[in-house]
Amino acid sequence: MSDVQQEVTNLIYREATLLDRREWDDWIDLYTEDAVYWVPSWANEEETTNDPELQLNLIYLRNRGGLEDRVFRIESRDSYASVPLDRTVHLVSNVLVQKEDGDDIEATANCIVHTYGKKGGLTRGSLYDFNLRRINGELKITRKKITFIDDRLEGPIDVYHL
Repeated sequence: MSDVQQEVTNLIYREATLLDRREWDDWIDLYTEDAVYWVPSWANEEETTNDPELQLNLIYLRNRGGLEDRVFRIESRDSYASVPLDRTVHLVSNVLVQKEDGDDIEATANCIVHTYGKKGGLTRGSLYDFNLRRINGELKITRKKITFIDDRLEGPIDVYHL
C-alpha cells in the first residue's frame, strides 16, 4: 500500500472513530474552514440530486461553521431529535485514492453505520466521496459527499449517523 493510500485510509478511519466516540472537537478539526458536507437526496431510482444549491438535499452544509453549529446543538441538547443521543458504530471499507493532484486528493469509501437509539437498532449503508487537501503537511477534508444507498430513510439523520 502506498504512503498516500495509507494516509488517506487512516484519515477516513479516524473520522469514523471520532464520530463513534463523540470526540466532536477532534472530528471538526479534520475539516478545512471552507469544507462542504453534502448528503444529496435521490432524484429518481438511478440518480441523486447533483446541485446542492438548487435541489433538495438531506443535509447540505457549506462550510465548517455548519458542522460546528450541528455539534453545538448536539452538545447543548438543543437538537431534540438527538435526545437521547444515538450510539453508533461506523464500519468503513474499500477506501480508494482516485486521484492525486499536488496537495489535492480525491478518495472514495463505503460505509455501514449501525445506530442504536430510542427506536432500537438500525443499519444503513452509504458511499463516501472525499476531497482532501494537504495543509502544512497534514491531510484535511475539504468536501465529503455521503450517498445513502436507501432512497427512504427511517428516523432522523444527523452528522453522527453518516
